[in-house]
Amino acid sequence: MRLKNKRISERISRIKEMINQNKRLFLIVVIGIAGMLIILLSELFESDDDNAPTLQSSQIQTVTGDTYKQKTEKELLKIISKIDGVGTADLLVTVDGTTEYIYAEELDTSNDKSDEEQREGYNNKIVLIDENGVQKPLIKKIIEPKVTGVLIVCSGGDRFEIIDKVQKAVSTALNIPASSVCVVKG
Repeated sequence: MRLKNKRISERISRIKEMINQNKRLFLIVVIGIAGMLIILLSELFESDDDNAPTLQSSQIQTVTGDTYKQKTEKELLKIISKIDGVGTADLLVTVDGTTEYIYAEELDTSNDKSDEEQREGYNNKIVLIDENGVQKPLIKKIIEPKVTGVLIVCSGGDRFEIIDKVQKAVSTALNIPASSVCVVKG
């Protein structure tokens, strides 16, 4: 056992001697490795919108303004009915606009130089993907309609503390001002 420990300590001391003799080389190698790790990590955690992952059509359920509104109403009703004192509730959500799809595009530029003039031309093309033999546009981003107001009719809508709780909950959930949330007794 002592022989193994002695061998290990001898090897460690040899490595230390090599490092001491070649400090500059060792420092260059360490800096190089650190630089490569930084580059690798920056590629993994890149969050630029241009390099954001795009969504394939098969991954997306087509959502219209009405289905988005219905989905939002269903989720809100589920949450609001759990608030103590609300009782039975119905609600109406108003939205502005429709679901908007932003498609991935390729930008082609061209330069025409003549003797006296220089012209630049731009041509945008939507990126198409092949999905089971069908060409479909590649979706980069989906923008949902903006919720503009919520009307809630509930049993507890005549008590100020219930109105306050419901307004705060809906305001927080939808990121809209509390003044856009109306709570009344039903």
